[in-house]
Amino acid sequence: MSTPLTRLRAIYTDAGPSAPRPPRENRRAYLSPDLLRTYKLVAGDWVLLNSDEEKEQSTVVVQLWPRAGLEDDVVLLPASQRLNLSATNANLYRFKSEIHSQGRLKSIRLKEATISDATIASKTKTVVDPSSARERAWCKAALKEALASSTYIRVGHLFTVGETEKSFRRFEVISVDESTKEPKKGAAALEDGIGKLTLGSNDVDEALKVYEMQWKTEVIISGHEKDVEPGQSQSEASGKVAANGPSKVPEGPMPPYINLYTPSQPPTAAYALLGGLQPQIQQIKSLLDLPLLQPALFTLFGLTPPRGILLHGPPGTGKTALARAVAASAQCSCIVVNGPELSSAYHGETEERLRGVFTEAKKRSPCIVVLDEVDALCPRRDGGEGGEVERRVVATMLTLLDGMSQNGPEAERVFVIGATNRPNSLDPALRRPGRFDREIEIGIPDAAGRRQIIDIMLSKMPHSLIEHDISTLASRTHGYVGADLSSLIRESASAAIQRWHSSSPATGSTPTLTNTDILTTLPTIRASAMREVFVETAAVRWSDIGGQDEVKQKLRECVEWPLTHRDTFTRLGVEAPRGVLLYGPPGCSKTMTAKALATESGINFIAVKGPELLNKYVGESERAVREIFRKARAASPSIVFFDEIDALGSARSDDHTHSGVLTSLLNEMDGIEELSGVTVVAATNRPDVLDSALMRPGRLDRILYVGAPDFATRRDIFRIRLATMAVEPGIDVEELARIAEGCSGAEVASICQDAALAAMNEDLNAPFVKRSHLVHSAQTVRRRITPDMIHFFEKWRDQSGVRSA
Repeated sequence: MSTPLTRLRAIYTDAGPSAPRPPRENRRAYLSPDLLRTYKLVAGDWVLLNSDEEKEQSTVVVQLWPRAGLEDDVVLLPASQRLNLSATNANLYRFKSEIHSQGRLKSIRLKEATISDATIASKTKTVVDPSSARERAWCKAALKEALASSTYIRVGHLFTVGETEKSFRRFEVISVDESTKEPKKGAAALEDGIGKLTLGSNDVDEALKVYEMQWKTEVIISGHEKDVEPGQSQSEASGKVAANGPSKVPEGPMPPYINLYTPSQPPTAAYALLGGLQPQIQQIKSLLDLPLLQPALFTLFGLTPPRGILLHGPPGTGKTALARAVAASAQCSCIVVNGPELSSAYHGETEERLRGVFTEAKKRSPCIVVLDEVDALCPRRDGGEGGEVERRVVATMLTLLDGMSQNGPEAERVFVIGATNRPNSLDPALRRPGRFDREIEIGIPDAAGRRQIIDIMLSKMPHSLIEHDISTLASRTHGYVGADLSSLIRESASAAIQRWHSSSPATGSTPTLTNTDILTTLPTIRASAMREVFVETAAVRWSDIGGQDEVKQKLRECVEWPLTHRDTFTRLGVEAPRGVLLYGPPGCSKTMTAKALATESGINFIAVKGPELLNKYVGESERAVREIFRKARAASPSIVFFDEIDALGSARSDDHTHSGVLTSLLNEMDGIEELSGVTVVAATNRPDVLDSALMRPGRLDRILYVGAPDFATRRDIFRIRLATMAVEPGIDVEELARIAEGCSGAEVASICQDAALAAMNEDLNAPFVKRSHLVHSAQTVRRRITPDMIHFFEKWRDQSGVRSA
């Protein structure tokens, strides 16, 4: 045996049997910088440590790194190497692969070792059922990572896999397959720092013989052969798995901008974690499963398998998650690339990176390439959004998609899944058959989809919600995407933990998510589809509006009934009303009624002030109208409220300036594209100027007159307003209602306001508002609703022939 460079004292970083650390740390050893210079060693050199005390487990091959503060006779090793060196002193040899390495391994066999180490004798080892296919797959993957990161191993080498001291498993290398390289025969020179010793092939001690592990080495675990079918060898079983997965595993590192995604769940679990996407999953499976698993069927019919799928939809709906689930279900390689990651400021580098992605995918065929935010990589070339660089990138992308051969024995089974929330910004050339063959919309989930998402998230935590609570939550979260629901559950769970922690956790109770936690958090989480158009409105209830019982009932029929009595509408063949027009004198609670409708119905509410949509630039006003209705459809069921609709819907004439806006409004309400799940509520005090096309059946179906309040309505308004004020005892509300005859609802509210100010003028410390103040205000208030105005609205109703409900 050759002479060692030196003899060192071995110390270890910690005493834990499986302390979590990066895989590369398990092969590193640290020496003092002075010792490295003495023996002409540099960082990254491989050395062999051997102990004469224990021939069985006495050799490790490690990589040297300097560390200041160490003594010259000390080598610092990771705790995991204690199992293989198990000595306080070790000899240091310069490692020569041509002498010590017996070649690369074809296969390696391990068995689970008995846990008897003194450092963990007092620990309780978690027993995991080895019959679980998922556990066996996990062990094999974890062992391959540990073996490959160590690079050089020997028979008898011990490895520990697991995350904590109470949950780990230990395996021992019991045999290796013959190496792919014959051992070096004849003389070989081994430089030991003192001189050169001539060694023959038999001069290398068995304790110094190691083998080189690589990623394609087959890992076999004794006791896991139950995965093999009867009459089938382990290698044949591995070949069968490889046939369903990557047929070629390329060597060498991948570029840093390529993320090779390896599914961590079984194929059946991949789709199970996605709720509300069953129709999209079925479409994708029909497009990709057969080309991936049985490409010969397409060759038989002379068909070209699909090359790509474009997933589009609002952010947070699960496009990327669905693409990764497809890769997991198909059991093939998956490369995930974010579009902006490929962009570079240097000429031609972006195109080179894009070609590198497809080159890597072809090596790993069959492979799925997921291009997230593909619109950033391939914008429209004719829209002026991108420059010359973007045009070249789009051309490169088109060439790569067209250049993939998917027929014949040399078929490159590469499928591209693009994801974007701006499909119209994508270059049209990508959206033709042969490139992105199918476009699948991942929309905002409906009530059933939201229920599935909530069930999946709640299954991972302790909760006390019953079926009714979950169904109610799913029906109330209109417009919520999967990311919104995840945020809602996460924040609610955090509130539950805080509540449990602030109470008395010492009692031994377990923190539990309750329905109260969710209902408390719900108002703080806004639907993604409503963030840009959300308007914070005051919470107005029907009880806050005096009288107007008939108007309230008609609005309930138009908005709430289609949601709560959907089966009845379907059975009777009745379509839900499209729109409601509230008209009447100013100050008669038209806008307040719309606010109460939004609050009581609980559905999404988009408030649009008519003049805000008008823009001096050509086409911008029409685009704003289309955008409002697009978001309303996405967040359906929803209410779009147009206040002062006469600013947009005035009758068209030759000199009408905003006729394009009205035309867009008419088309959106009842045009080629169906307005489903969206109710339009409009308010005006000038119904005579509205275009007749706006008030036909199918657009504003119900026209409701919100007139001046009668005696009973004025009495209710006084009662509601005075309930929140300090007033003199014994005030007769009916007397005030009689005095305020001819006042609108807003004027009745102003009577109470003026009376309170009058009381303050007399005495800032007044205990209450006196009756005399209220009577004086009711007698002197200016009445803006004249008999002529009432006659005008009644005459318009009679002459226009509208369907006043």
